[in-house]
Amino acid sequence: MHDGATISLRGNLIEDQGGDKFIFRDKTGSIHTLIPLAVFDGRTVKPDQMISINGSLDAKMQPPVIRVNKLQK
Repeated sequence: MHDGATISLRGNLIEDQGGDKFIFRDKTGSIHTLIPLAVFDGRTVKPDQMISINGSLDAKMQPPVIRVNKLQK
């Protein structure tokens, strides 16, 4: 996928790496994500909860990350 590609995934936030950094996992594997506190909108997400995320791929970062702008439980 190209840098800036729109991404929609369904899976789990499996690791909080501090700040707005999280590891997201779906059936195809894991990827780093950046999820600002405002996107959570006061909701708590546990590793066993299935969620959907929408955002854009930042392929310039190493490792590549998804900059999440929408999260649904």
